Amino acid sequence: MSTIFWRVQCAAMLLITSTVTFGLNGLATTAQTDAGLRAFQAGRYSEAEALDLQMLAILERAEPPNRQQIGACLNNLAAVYSAQGKYVAAEQQYRKALEIWRQIPGNEISIALALNNLGVLMRRQARYTEAETVDQEALQLFEKHLGPDDEKIATALNNIGELYSMQGRVEEAEASLRRALAILEKTLGKDHLDSAVALSGLADVYRKQGKIKDAQQLLEKALSIIEKALGPMNPRAAPVLNNLSAVYELRHNYRAAEKSAQRAIAIFEQTSGPNHPDLAAALVNLAAIDFDRHKYKLAAELDRRALQINESTLGPDHPVVTTILNNLAAIAYSVHNYSEAETLFQRALANWERSKWPNRALLGDTWRNLGMLYVAERRNAEALQCYKRAIEIHEAALGPNHPGLITDLDAYASLLRKENDYAGAEKAAVRSLGIQVRNSLHP
Repeated sequence: MSTIFWRVQCAAMLLITSTVTFGLNGLATTAQTDAGLRAFQAGRYSEAEALDLQMLAILERAEPPNRQQIGACLNNLAAVYSAQGKYVAAEQQYRKALEIWRQIPGNEISIALALNNLGVLMRRQARYTEAETVDQEALQLFEKHLGPDDEKIATALNNIGELYSMQGRVEEAEASLRRALAILEKTLGKDHLDSAVALSGLADVYRKQGKIKDAQQLLEKALSIIEKALGPMNPRAAPVLNNLSAVYELRHNYRAAEKSAQRAIAIFEQTSGPNHPDLAAALVNLAAIDFDRHKYKLAAELDRRALQINESTLGPDHPVVTTILNNLAAIAYSVHNYSEAETLFQRALANWERSKWPNRALLGDTWRNLGMLYVAERRNAEALQCYKRAIEIHEAALGPNHPGLITDLDAYASLLRKENDYAGAEKAAVRSLGIQVRNSLHP
């Protein structure tokens, strides 16, 4: 039995890109604005930032100033900052745009667009309650003022679906993403770039549901759409490549997984720079591949680099930081460095509890990992407490008959036998078998 090693997904960059609006509400675009759009779409973010700042200065000097256009320019500048990992600056610009647009009567669509982008930004920062509030407000505004099949509604649904997926609310996520995909394919076509975004989000849900082959097919289709439209090194391709690497790795296709992860890393380094969370996500996935191939030293180096990036950009308590702490602990455990592993697992547990992370199943995974460590050290009494905690958390998070409980129950039963608690061991083993049978009959 091995410790759980997590992968990290990244797709929010695509959503930010898809919701940026230049020349909002039919306003005349300028050559400079168009140049900023082209630079942004090509991943030349420093160039896009300079062009947007110049445009903002021109608009603010105009007499009288066109407040609608200023809001649009602030919204676009915020998207550039977000793509660069400058989240504080991005939020400031989104809120300025919102403040301006809320003062303009009949401007609900512009307000919804800014809210939609702000929700993506909050999701990146693990501010899930706030993100859901602004996402739902954006969706309600779109639904009230647009037809039922407008692509902006699909974008809002896609953002909400990805938020639910990150929280472990996979059934709600699937429903929202399927609705988004249906709208996009109907209005824009099956080969549109925004349809590729929805395909990628739905693929992540399938991965979490264990439908790995289906996830692979959707991601490969999404990548094909992006590469055909924009080329193989466009920043839109990188998140899909990163997610695809995780799926290939789960199917033990390590050569394809490594190739996809390395391509994603190269694009992120070229477009987002050396300190962006999306780059860190790709590094974590490449580390997972090395971990599975028992290349522990390489895996640890990649994870430490990712940890440094995320701690500096997202903060020490962000869920992605906690994920990396778990992975570093798993590496330490695998090379029998139990003291370091325990320290890292304990730090991860403290982070999960402090952050009130809504996907509690990951907290259960960490308790299970710590239990395995204690078994290796023959600290059986402590291990039993860890397994009991893992079972309790997984039951609450996943349901009493989820197949994820099987590993917990089997490990718990095995340890109870070692402690001569045969009645308790039998009870846990029978329950594990019952879940296996139930899921084989009703997969």
